[in-house]
Amino acid sequence: MHRSDSIIMTEGNPGKVILRFSQPLILANLFQQFYNAVDTIIVGRINGDEALAAVGVSFSVTLVMIAFATGTGIGSSVLIAKYFGAGDKKRVRTGISTVLIFSLFLSLAIAVLGAGLSMPLLKLLKTPQNIIDDAADYLRIYSLGMPFMFLYNVLASIFNSLGNSKTPFRLLVMSSLVNIALDLFFVGSLSMGVVGAAWATLIAQAVSATLSMLLLIKRVYLNDRDGRQFKLFSFDILKEMSSYTVVSVIQQSLVSVGLMLVQSAANRFGSDVLAGYTAASKIDSFAIMPFIACGNAVSTYTAQNLGAGKKERIRAGYIASVKLCAALSVIAFVIIMLLRRQLLGFFMDLDKSSPDAVKTGMSYITQLAFCYFLMGVNSSYNGLLRGMGYLKIFLSGSVLNLIFRVLFTYTAVSWIGVSAVWLSMPASWIISFIYSRTMCKLTLRREE
Repeated sequence: MHRSDSIIMTEGNPGKVILRFSQPLILANLFQQFYNAVDTIIVGRINGDEALAAVGVSFSVTLVMIAFATGTGIGSSVLIAKYFGAGDKKRVRTGISTVLIFSLFLSLAIAVLGAGLSMPLLKLLKTPQNIIDDAADYLRIYSLGMPFMFLYNVLASIFNSLGNSKTPFRLLVMSSLVNIALDLFFVGSLSMGVVGAAWATLIAQAVSATLSMLLLIKRVYLNDRDGRQFKLFSFDILKEMSSYTVVSVIQQSLVSVGLMLVQSAANRFGSDVLAGYTAASKIDSFAIMPFIACGNAVSTYTAQNLGAGKKERIRAGYIASVKLCAALSVIAFVIIMLLRRQLLGFFMDLDKSSPDAVKTGMSYITQLAFCYFLMGVNSSYNGLLRGMGYLKIFLSGSVLNLIFRVLFTYTAVSWIGVSAVWLSMPASWIISFIYSRTMCKLTLRREE
């Protein structure tokens, strides 16, 4: 467990520590979106709007699968970060091996369910008939790669919990390049369409998961002779970890279910509008990734300092994250307002796409560009709650976010049309932040 690979977040200026740790984390999250967006760009440009819409519809379902992976990774990483901050190497190693074994079995179960329920889920979401077969094929193949995707996400979270955000970034860059090359070969050269994009993603995920596992074994278990004694699997640690992971999985799943429900509201407008919505949602995914990265950075920072008994540093780390999010929101706003049409053109052929598709995409990214600071503040605060162990507040805030967003979408869609689908996001960010902050203050007063 090389300390040279890790940022010790219990020492030094909190603002500089958060910034240093966040930089590769932000880049890694952006590359992960790039990784996901390559399918959409190549399929949309080569195969047209219907294929683009098929990948977009599938994405809302794959997010539910991804939620289990990211939730497990985020939840377990908080506990591992606390062990690491306390210098307990034995429990760090036991915790890592325990969550990896658990993740393997869970991901296999999700893969089987995903492959078997692809078509029923798409029908439930009212997917247009002209794209449902392609979307189902994409989902089935994506499900086969679930164990690889699951393990990579958990491994990346483990590296981050140890203060090492550079290794996941480097692996994602490599994986993205593999994905691009395979997309161009399968979709472009072999004309495999949506199916080719799915196979490209599966193979790239397998490569990144395998390399991540090998690096983790080498750096955590083989290179450090001190404290090699550990249990391969501990039910006690799994039980302790479950209090973190279950909440994180539920929260991530709720977000994904919410996206599925609002996706269903968008689906009723037809494949043209759906193509523009899909393209814009990919741009939006890029824009919000830095804020999610800041939240994860705060979570790791808070957990490490809590484990080390340095609670006085926690507030400073949160404030540093909010300031970073403010700067990032200005950058996102300027880039989108200046280059929104060019950005949309990456995902769809603007000259050949329908006017409804282009109009939908432009409206989506323009309106949300004004709201990203809200996302940053909410994400940073959620990271603070996770790191502090205020899991009930974190989860209840997520439930409120979901309920409000779905209600807003289905109520407002009859008044303002499809724009209600994306405007529900900033509205729910505000509600979630106000609720979580209020509940946190009440909890702290009771503890005094």
